[in-house]
Amino acid sequence: MEEWVEQCRNGQASVYAKVVKALQPKVLGFLYRMTQNRELAEDIGQEAFLRAFRLLDRYDRKKAAFSTWLFTLARNLCLDELRKSRIRSVSLEEAAAIPAESESNPHRAVQEREWEQRIAEAVGRLEPEYREVFVLREYQNLPLEEIVQITGFPLGTIKSRLHRSRLRLQEILAPMMNDL
Repeated sequence: MEEWVEQCRNGQASVYAKVVKALQPKVLGFLYRMTQNRELAEDIGQEAFLRAFRLLDRYDRKKAAFSTWLFTLARNLCLDELRKSRIRSVSLEEAAAIPAESESNPHRAVQEREWEQRIAEAVGRLEPEYREVFVLREYQNLPLEEIVQITGFPLGTIKSRLHRSRLRLQEILAPMMNDL
């Protein structure tokens, strides 16, 4: 990845397509879980990749990996958008559109979709500062140190927000467990 970025910085702009292809699924996954809106996530993701390309001369590989730097850009754009539009709830239609892994067992597939929908709804109900830490850790599987770099918050704050997000999700999901 870093060598592709370096090639882009040295005038081989076409190599940036490889960077986008490699990082786009994770960035868009993060943004979708933050916004709960596929179109908005794609718009923010596109802006993040474009901005990263325009600002390549400001990227310092000594400070962070390119993916961390890109996630930071995407995160900041997303938080700006969340502040503007006050997105706090999940689009249940979009959550239901997430495919179940076990399509071979129709009953199980329905249960999985229902559970995924409830989890998406619960994550969507988290405050944005808790949601972002939860999504980066649990959905993107990023180490805590990278989350610190992306968000700019101290490790203690990250751990606290992660703990609080899990507790809040338990509160939200507990009543739903009885319905399954």
